[in-house]
Amino acid sequence: MLDKKWDKRLLIICAAWQFIDGALTIVLGFLNMTKMNDIGKLVPISSFNGLIGTMFILAGLTNLLIAYYFLSQKEINKWIMPILVTEIIISYFCMDIIAVGTLVPATIIISLKKKRQKLANMQ
Repeated sequence: MLDKKWDKRLLIICAAWQFIDGALTIVLGFLNMTKMNDIGKLVPISSFNGLIGTMFILAGLTNLLIAYYFLSQKEINKWIMPILVTEIIISYFCMDIIAVGTLVPATIIISLKKKRQKLANMQ
């Protein structure tokens, strides 16, 4: 049987990766900006990289919130699964394989815990 903390550990690993990935996206976006000479092209590229990097950082914060607050509660909230599935789909389309690789098992484990809670409440 799995250790009871695997879902929390996977979400924390994913959050750490998303923080690193977001910071790298923002930094590398601004480094590429300094190499360009045309000022008209600077703003959209830096804005886009900043937006994507901020999105990764916010996803990491969401994972930390889920791991430390919602999973420590007695009953799993009904909005955790749709949030994680949406995050998996967005990470998949952004080609963030590490995030997908950590979020899918965490989502499956949380789904199984939720199913076990429903069965325990019915008895």
